[in-house]
Amino acid sequence: MRKTDKKYDKAIREALTDVCELTMEKVEGFEWLTHEVNYQRFPQSLTVRLMFKDRQTLAGFERSDDYQAVLNDIQTRLTAAGVTLKNINQHIELDTL
Repeated sequence: MRKTDKKYDKAIREALTDVCELTMEKVEGFEWLTHEVNYQRFPQSLTVRLMFKDRQTLAGFERSDDYQAVLNDIQTRLTAAGVTLKNINQHIELDTL
């Protein structure tokens, strides 16, 4: 990993940690989030995976107003960290334990 990649990774982790903590407080059934990235194809390769305790809570989240609010929060914090994504929806995956 190059020095620049390490800086981006640190900034991404810090931004997503903030989102994770806030989402855990607001969204019932949300467990954690993680990210994957291939820095050879950055930022297009960035994927943020939100994990839920079961399919029912995941489905409820997708139908709620919280869904877009969390995605907006992720995009805002990543942008502040220097990571610009054209369409946040293409970088989000929802999953269950």
